[in-house]
Amino acid sequence: MRKNVRNLLLQGLAAVLLAGGALGAVNATGDEANASTNPGPRSGSHLTPLKTAWPTLKSGSRGTDVRTAQHLLAARGHRLATDGVFGPKTAQAVRDFQRKNRLVADGVIGRNTWSRLTALTVAHGDRGQAVKALQVQLGVRADGIFGSKTRAAVSNFQKRNRLAADGVVGPATWHRVVAGTSHTIPTSGRDVRLDHGLALQQLAAAGIKAPVGRTSLDGVRARTVQGVIALKKASRCTVTITGGTESGHSNGTYSHAKGYKLDLRTRDEGRCVTNWIKTTQRKGKPRGNDPRWHGTLNGIAAEYVYETPRKGGVHWDITFK
Repeated sequence: MRKNVRNLLLQGLAAVLLAGGALGAVNATGDEANASTNPGPRSGSHLTPLKTAWPTLKSGSRGTDVRTAQHLLAARGHRLATDGVFGPKTAQAVRDFQRKNRLVADGVIGRNTWSRLTALTVAHGDRGQAVKALQVQLGVRADGIFGSKTRAAVSNFQKRNRLAADGVVGPATWHRVVAGTSHTIPTSGRDVRLDHGLALQQLAAAGIKAPVGRTSLDGVRARTVQGVIALKKASRCTVTITGGTESGHSNGTYSHAKGYKLDLRTRDEGRCVTNWIKTTQRKGKPRGNDPRWHGTLNGIAAEYVYETPRKGGVHWDITFK
């Protein structure tokens, strides 16, 4: 009798253990199936589950993401300009790359093409176009040399994005660098206009907070938003927008109302931007009594005017063309 009871207890325990193992197997499978939607820290050299989606690039797209893709294509042996403009030669290079990798050769860079383009690892000591692609996204000097400054920028980026801060850039870090900080003008043409919500999405993805006060971005040019994002990346400063397309600005061809201009704060956190403009950009003739500088940000011409209105409210008046 005692022996039978003991056998029954052992059989029951075994059943529980087997059930637990099966449940564990089911949970493991479920985690793998949901890997793309559950973020968590992983090594920079391994695929990280992320909520963010790869940006879609096609003919007419412009911006940092396009330039990044061009550098990655160049790293695979394709000859093309890395100018941030998705033109016919870039489209052809994309189709050629897709054919070689047994992808649909539609000339559009989406999830599958990005995954193949970023299926490489770069680390300290590496050189070349792939390193430039990384540097363009991080906003450091794109010299193609993975030196100490680039490694520090990578490690800092990984820490902020819950990745293992090993300074090594593999698929997971590539995904977060590109998909988590998407900087792409969504459609072709220089005069594409964005509504306020879409403009805020573009800025937020680049780490720029919503404008202060009653500032409106409704009708702002996509190129203008791309320009201020490029400014943030180049200067590595906090950018505070204090003026957009709202009424009250002077009218003109390249005006706030037409979506060409943004005002930025000069005081407090704005001192970093002020210092960067004055020390890195080309000084030009004053506009009236206000000092003026000129420069180019990722292929976008920028005119910086240090406005000192009589009524007060000193700010940067920046035109992006």
